[in-house]
Amino acid sequence: MKGTRTSFVAAALAVALISTAGPATAGGSAPTSGSGDRTVSAGDSTDLATGLLSPLRLAVGRDDTTYVAQNFAGQLTRVDGDGGTTTIVDRPGIEVGGVSTRHGDVYYTESAGGPGSPDPFVATVSVLEDGDGDARVLADFAALETENNYDGDNEYGFQDLPEECTAQLPADLAQFLLPHGGEVYSHPYATAVSGSGRYVYVADAGANVVWTVDVWDDEVDATVLDPVPTLATAELRASLAADGINLPECVLGYTFNSEPVPTDIEFGPDGLLYLTSLPGVPEDPTLGSVRSFDPESGDIDVVVTGLTSPTGLAFDRDGNLFVAELFANRISIIPAGTDDAEVFTDATLPADVEVDGKYLYSTRNAVPGDTAPAGTLVRTRLEYDRH
Repeated sequence: MKGTRTSFVAAALAVALISTAGPATAGGSAPTSGSGDRTVSAGDSTDLATGLLSPLRLAVGRDDTTYVAQNFAGQLTRVDGDGGTTTIVDRPGIEVGGVSTRHGDVYYTESAGGPGSPDPFVATVSVLEDGDGDARVLADFAALETENNYDGDNEYGFQDLPEECTAQLPADLAQFLLPHGGEVYSHPYATAVSGSGRYVYVADAGANVVWTVDVWDDEVDATVLDPVPTLATAELRASLAADGINLPECVLGYTFNSEPVPTDIEFGPDGLLYLTSLPGVPEDPTLGSVRSFDPESGDIDVVVTGLTSPTGLAFDRDGNLFVAELFANRISIIPAGTDDAEVFTDATLPADVEVDGKYLYSTRNAVPGDTAPAGTLVRTRLEYDRH
């Protein structure tokens, strides 16, 4: 998800087919935690805030306080328990997102510019201590990515196509379809903070890396995510053609390596980090996944595949995994210790989810339309039943 396609995760998705899909399949299983003998269902829902513009990220803090990033508006909004809202970050022309909170401190990302843009290249993660006052920049990813281009050695695009086939590819998509490495670009999109507060982990949907920011020692490391290989089938070709992407028949049977595009990052009950990942374009939208990431070893494993535009995830205390599937208009659940994804609740364009106690928080109507901002912050009671 690079260059002009990266003003928003949906830019990649717009080409990657807006459609519905069946239940996801798991490549592993959600970690087991808690009692393991309860089922959970969606109870009553309450709109905590409305009229939000592109509420793509959220975090739940202390005293029923919620933080919502209105990415396109360049604002970070605090929502009190009674529904009152306060703008705590206001950065016109800068995308504000990636919000997390720990012990009252609020972490968030900023991004702007990049390849082909006349705007200055901005990509940072900052902290508002006690959720107020002046922000402190913790890492400058734009500078690091400019110097290193971390996924520059990845091999994206079709692999080993014959010359006569490459000549038949659509000219306007050739730069994405032919073999290429990653561009110099950073779009920090989601954050997670360690329990000690020493480390801030950032999922970067532009550089295709997970950043590890050591706040105490002022060091930054990058773990590069591997491309997502997909076999070009007749079904995929027909699906893409329905959306105006016409690939020649000669691509059938060849592998296309998509960009991994991480869209959320959260700690699981087993101490590992978990990422939602959205393959870049042109791609089947049902190839989204959840991966586990061991911050100690750097090992990355696929946990769930077959998700449609997954852009947010969260665990409850039992180890159940909730996933916002943006363009599938649903929030799914992968019960702890199982290999099956199920529809938890229908939701219009859900972008992010968080769990706090017996409540699931979600942002909905997160993709701006032609009307007034209609994004909402919703709180849903989690109803637990013994088997």
